[in-house]
Amino acid sequence: MPIRINLLAEEQSAEEMRRRDPIKRAMFGGCALVILMLLWIASTQMSVSAARRELADYDARLKKVDDSSRQVKGNQAASDDAGMRLKALDRYGRSRFFWGTFLDAVQHAAVESVRVMEIKSDQKYNGGDVNKFFTTNITVAYNPPAPFWQFWANRNNQQPVPLLVSNVLATLTNKPPFTTNVLAYSIKITENATNAALKQVLTTAEFSSVPWAMERVTVEIRGRDYGTPAGASIDDFARRINSSPYFKEILEPGQGFRFTERPPQSRPDPQDPVNPNAMFVPFTIELVLNERILTNE
Repeated sequence: MPIRINLLAEEQSAEEMRRRDPIKRAMFGGCALVILMLLWIASTQMSVSAARRELADYDARLKKVDDSSRQVKGNQAASDDAGMRLKALDRYGRSRFFWGTFLDAVQHAAVESVRVMEIKSDQKYNGGDVNKFFTTNITVAYNPPAPFWQFWANRNNQQPVPLLVSNVLATLTNKPPFTTNVLAYSIKITENATNAALKQVLTTAEFSSVPWAMERVTVEIRGRDYGTPAGASIDDFARRINSSPYFKEILEPGQGFRFTERPPQSRPDPQDPVNPNAMFVPFTIELVLNERILTNE
């Protein structure tokens, strides 16, 4: 049997060892990892760029929606303000001073010998803006909500904090400055702190007057009494006005009726085309109507 001798065995073994060199493998592996890292960075950068473009698109859309919502909110506020003004005008229209009713009441109080020469009115208005006139702290007890896992607990017995505060306001508004205040007011309730251990809520109640206008009407009635004797029927005319249900309702108590002119002596009327020698006593009655406070509430 022939014997084969490989004269290149040492060289082949060295070549095999060089081919299996771990440093070279590590270098190839490191290069592969670097390439993969670069590919991952490029992919991530592309994703970030896409996300930024999407974010910019959403920001632009959000800005458009925000502008639209701001305009809608402004329109809603203007609509609410117009609605409040219309309601206030409607209330004022229903409760305004009617001259026809006033003149009809004067006509029913007429006396045969009394001639009404002139009826003059003076209507004055005074107004005010929102004014915060009282602030106080109120502590109320509340029922804390049951934990989510207590599904059997009754969750209908939890009252909102503003309702809890409003339930105790009666003990506060039954004394000055509320009992002496003739203006309508609004209440703003703010929650400040919660004491879970004591089951209490500390709130602040702010009382503010609403925008208001005050109407004061003064009517002056000038007349002449041509009775016999002249001036004898003035008291009868005044009594009819004071006893009229209409004037009792609209006149200010105590100071609503007074004479501003009533001379004791009679005088002739030379300008009377029918009887220039007729004697009369002039008089002037001032009627002060009840003040009316008008608000938008």
